[in-house]
Amino acid sequence: MTSPPLTASSSVIIVGASHAGVACAERLRKLGFEGKITLIDRLSGIPLERPPLSKKFLLAEASVTDESFSLRAEPWYDDNQITLKHGCEVKVITPSTKMITLDDGEHMQWDVLVLATGATPRALSVSNGSSERLMVLRHPEDARTLRHQLHKSQDVMIIGGGYIGLEVAASARKLGKSVTVVEAADRLLARVASEAASSFFHHLHQSHGVAIHTGAQVKSLTDEGQGMTISLGDGRVMTADLVVAGIGVIPETQLADAIGITTGNGILTSNNYQSSHPDIYAIGDVALPDHGYTHGQIRLESVHHAQMSAEIAAATMMAKTPSDYVAENEVPWFWSEQYDLRLQSAGLVPAQHHTIRREGRREGQVSFWSFSDHKLEAIEALGDAQAYMVGRSLLAAGGTISRDIIADPETDLKALLKA
Repeated sequence: MTSPPLTASSSVIIVGASHAGVACAERLRKLGFEGKITLIDRLSGIPLERPPLSKKFLLAEASVTDESFSLRAEPWYDDNQITLKHGCEVKVITPSTKMITLDDGEHMQWDVLVLATGATPRALSVSNGSSERLMVLRHPEDARTLRHQLHKSQDVMIIGGGYIGLEVAASARKLGKSVTVVEAADRLLARVASEAASSFFHHLHQSHGVAIHTGAQVKSLTDEGQGMTISLGDGRVMTADLVVAGIGVIPETQLADAIGITTGNGILTSNNYQSSHPDIYAIGDVALPDHGYTHGQIRLESVHHAQMSAEIAAATMMAKTPSDYVAENEVPWFWSEQYDLRLQSAGLVPAQHHTIRREGRREGQVSFWSFSDHKLEAIEALGDAQAYMVGRSLLAAGGTISRDIIADPETDLKALLKA
């Protein structure tokens, strides 16, 4: 079932003003929508970019203003006739009357509702897990508090060896802090990276003085007033002035659950990001499309997916063919910056994979090409933009490339694009 196309008298309310929400509002205007657009965000202030929060934002001086990291400059909202209501929260959705109720009691009418509610950091299930010395990093306010605490701490522990944890570790080391990373899995980046890339990052952080403990389960945290004591499952005890937990996120599906929209590990949607209610869409980190690149199995948590899902949803609302405006279900791509090195990756590394390492044309460049059987599934490039672009193009073309060709150091990667 599809909803009727938007008209100049329609009202679109977007819940969540991060990358997906802002991108959806922008695309609607670019597609010619002349009706009312309202962005509602529970956070106060102008929406900020999320990727810098674990990197440049943490390293910035306190005098640097938030506007330096804003998703769009403040005048953009007025220029595009987009109403931004921030510092307020949607409490109730009433589908029968197409009404929402905010936490201050205000009621607002909608013709199409977009849920870009994102995800919440997974809680660390240990005693004293609510201590003020235990921090997470997801929203700008988290980053502001963490930046303040980092500057007055010396010993920092990161619980979780995913990208966020490692980016915070790198930022803390740049600030001259003593840093320890504790990861429950047997390697860093276990859910998202190849074993070869995991090993690379392990050695990278060790070379910068980070102490890394894998296969280590946090059993308890004790706030000692001046710092925290961390007990591991194997009996080891460590101390830190500041502890940052980065152990994954949980999609914010509460609003959808309350009105009976189909959810699972996210809000389940069609390939056009319509939920089980035809006039309610879900985009960004909270959305799990039934087909798409992951065939309805895995949510994609990235700026790329936020942008893509927003553009597909906006085109659908306007009764346009999404593929005319955005490459639907294109190969997902990600990036990370740690120290002075940039990772660019595309595709998803399968659980069972064979990885080929290639040295780049310049010193320090390296890339990892992961295959399942003889099909290329992912490229992870460290400081090697050419390898990334070639790998991403090969993935978009179906990943049919011989392992031997990639493994041969004499192979001219650029020539592969012309084959």
